Amino acid sequence: MRTLRSFLGAVALASLALTQFACTGEGTRGGFSETPDGGDTCAAASDNDAVRLALAPACQGCHTNGNKPFFSSLAAFESGLVYNEKYVKRGDPENSLLVQMLKGAAPGSYPQMPPGQPYDELVASGRVTMTIAQVEAWIRDLPAPPEALETPSPEEFRVRRLSAEEMVVSLMDQLGLTLEDFVSTSNPDWRNRAYVVNWNKFFVWPGDWSPGISGEYVSDSRTGERFEALGGGNSLLYRKKDVSFGPSAAQALVQMSQAWCGRAVDKANNKAVLRYVVLADTSTKNPDAVQKNLRYLYLRMLGQPATDAEAQALYEQVYLPLEAQSTRLGWIGVCSALIRHPLWITY
Repeated sequence: MRTLRSFLGAVALASLALTQFACTGEGTRGGFSETPDGGDTCAAASDNDAVRLALAPACQGCHTNGNKPFFSSLAAFESGLVYNEKYVKRGDPENSLLVQMLKGAAPGSYPQMPPGQPYDELVASGRVTMTIAQVEAWIRDLPAPPEALETPSPEEFRVRRLSAEEMVVSLMDQLGLTLEDFVSTSNPDWRNRAYVVNWNKFFVWPGDWSPGISGEYVSDSRTGERFEALGGGNSLLYRKKDVSFGPSAAQALVQMSQAWCGRAVDKANNKAVLRYVVLADTSTKNPDAVQKNLRYLYLRMLGQPATDAEAQALYEQVYLPLEAQSTRLGWIGVCSALIRHPLWITY
């Protein structure tokens, strides 16, 4: 971390890395194949990996993490799906659950995968390029698994972007905010009133969480649109999660961080952001308190202490220029810059 511009540059680099991760998964074993100069490419590492990459646009939105992370890596794809007879019966595509789900004819609670739009329509639209017939041919000719099938290693370091749900819930907690800071539930008649009061509150809320709370709850459609921009899914509209970190997510996070940090700074008796200072404290009147609060915020938001160089850069290149306008703006800038830091965005 060097400057405010460095923060944005780091976010862009994180976005690129996360987008590449979504394309290929993990290292050479996860789907990268090495080039002669030692670099990496998105080319498939094997026939099974080619299938994984071909199916990924339709499947990875729901199956990159969770209890069925089949598309998080080649090892997970092979051990969890390809050589799991529950889903793939080698040489027998007609009786393979994977094929049945793609056709929308599987038994049980999930007859169709992915849910919502039939797989054939995804092929027709160009979203995926592998047809069901090609999946069947792959299963028909699938070789026997290796004697020692590789399984994902819990010791290996993995990085992923925070999900939209994690961003909303964790940010509310870190900034000392609650639902009441965005919507009014104190009125006795709140369940029958529109209580997304104004745009400046920048309310972000999953569409799946809305129904049942109030008849007017979704009167401001922007709340769900912002959540989806962060990569959130919406099962009611058949929208999948987006595991990449593209321009829409970056733009939504920038606006969300500034608006929510402003609400946290303005909230009375909120020690989540202004723990060791008040807005009357400046870098000249109370420099020690300002430095202490800056280091506290860094630790609270990023989960690790700031080095002297990092603290000094944040102070000189983010806080001081904004403090010249107001201490309120200075702390909003520091808070929102930390939220956009790759250490906050990733997990």
